[in-house]
Amino acid sequence: MKKIHVMPLLLIIVLTALSNPAFSQVHRAFPVNSKLGYLTAVSFPIFTINGVQYPMSAGGQIRGTDNLIILPSVANYIGIIRYQLDATGNLHRVWILTTDEVKAAENEGQRIPKPPKRFFFF
Repeated sequence: MKKIHVMPLLLIIVLTALSNPAFSQVHRAFPVNSKLGYLTAVSFPIFTINGVQYPMSAGGQIRGTDNLIILPSVANYIGIIRYQLDATGNLHRVWILTTDEVKAAENEGQRIPKPPKRFFFF
């Protein structure tokens, strides 16, 4: 009779189950003192949020919609974000929000920032 190796089969089943995308979904919990903002311009190390320019702090992080870190020097996103300032008023953390996170903030009664009006001169 053939021997059935249980451990390799069990390992295959577990790895297959864990590779399911549902397991990789992450619910991000943002700090209480973080704010919603509209990022309009990035010229590293200066970020313009809601019309105010903030320099990036030393060790500052930007996290994308997949919660992976984006290098601040190559960040080129424009849209709704959640951000946190450090004690000196520099930009310390930035989270680029997914549409579901924006809807969740809206359902919690938070005011969603609108893009600033642009003036064009011809």
